[in-house]
Amino acid sequence: MNELIFIYNAKSGVLNAFLDWSHKMFSPNTYECNLCGITYNSFGKVSKWKTFLDSKKLKKTFYYTDHINSLDFMTEDIKLPCIFLKNATTTELIMNSSELNKLISVDELIDRLNNLIDD
Repeated sequence: MNELIFIYNAKSGVLNAFLDWSHKMFSPNTYECNLCGITYNSFGKVSKWKTFLDSKKLKKTFYYTDHINSLDFMTEDIKLPCIFLKNATTTELIMNSSELNKLISVDELIDRLNNLIDD
């Protein structure tokens, strides 16, 4: 089964989630994870994003900066956030940080992913 792998430019954990939420609320222009910024709002996961994820048959995995050392496909030159598509033989970077940081809405992200994946 194919897998979508999302890697956020944020740390995992409840405390970090609160700090990220605060940062997005009080200084959104300086928040460093646009993937987080467009897929989460002040109430949690954006409902349109949740619906999109639930509609896809492929596996979805989410990692944070404190997980990347355990990922054999990550190299130092790959900037975060990013999205990979993994199949039985390869793991391919399908959206890099530059592409993700240009997006201004979850709709744009969903459209882009729909064009890139075949589930």
